[in-house]
Amino acid sequence: MEMGVTYTGGMQFVAEVRGHKVTIDLPPSQKGTDAGPTPPELFIASLGSCIGVYVVGYLQAQRLPCDGVSVRMSWEEGKSPARIARISAEIKLPEGATPEHARMALKAAEMCKIHNTLKQKPEVRVSIAETRLA
Repeated sequence: MEMGVTYTGGMQFVAEVRGHKVTIDLPPSQKGTDAGPTPPELFIASLGSCIGVYVVGYLQAQRLPCDGVSVRMSWEEGKSPARIARISAEIKLPEGATPEHARMALKAAEMCKIHNTLKQKPEVRVSIAETRLA
């Protein structure tokens, strides 16, 4: 699997995957134009939407309503090194969900691929592409 992330000026990048494009930028206070979410915000959105997909998948499998499902994300930053130090996700289930549905929805949420990736610390390698010198 691959994705391209291309610099488009200022502090802005465009991520492109499967024909979809997402603009990533910084706020003006960080020399950006605020044309899109910051990289950490996109990261948190990825986790929140992944949790939502797994919760909705559980509800649909149980033939339960999904209207009103939402995931409220909050996070705290850490320093030395700069990072996201703490993440919280609060899932809102549809009206009428039973305690058993809530327990099983939480179990489904914890199966989210992004959640599991964070818990298992993936190997991350960064390198410089070979370039032709003039």
